[in-house]
Amino acid sequence: MARYIQRITLLGRQKWIGWEIDGVGTEIPGLILADELPEEDLRSRGVKEFKHLPFETFLEMNPEANQPQDGSLLDEDVEFRLDALQVGIDRLRGRGEDAVPKALLMHMFGNAVHLNHPRVIKRLQEWEQRGAVEFVGRDECYLRIVGKL
Repeated sequence: MARYIQRITLLGRQKWIGWEIDGVGTEIPGLILADELPEEDLRSRGVKEFKHLPFETFLEMNPEANQPQDGSLLDEDVEFRLDALQVGIDRLRGRGEDAVPKALLMHMFGNAVHLNHPRVIKRLQEWEQRGAVEFVGRDECYLRIVGKL
């Protein structure tokens, strides 16, 4: 479980909110990792509590919100999303599910172009070679989980 803070604007006023997200502990674009922030810093921003944000809800957040203007992903963004996808696949596997729908991948990476990013292809091939997933390519089952990542 990691704690993050996020600045949002509501009714024209900026406000800081705190999140606890399970399954994540790295830097996330648009959020500030708050595990190491002193309590004084949190209080000065008005953060009094951290609301639990389930990992599945976190995955459903719009990945395009923090993309550069040209729509391309930075290498760090691709790596982060691949790590988040790995956690998501582990959670699916833990629930006894074996199908990773294409919609999940599209949502994680923003569009089909990003699915063809060399780092994405390389990671998926590594997982397949390890016997963790197999490529199916259908909308309802783009990847089948066949083992542990």
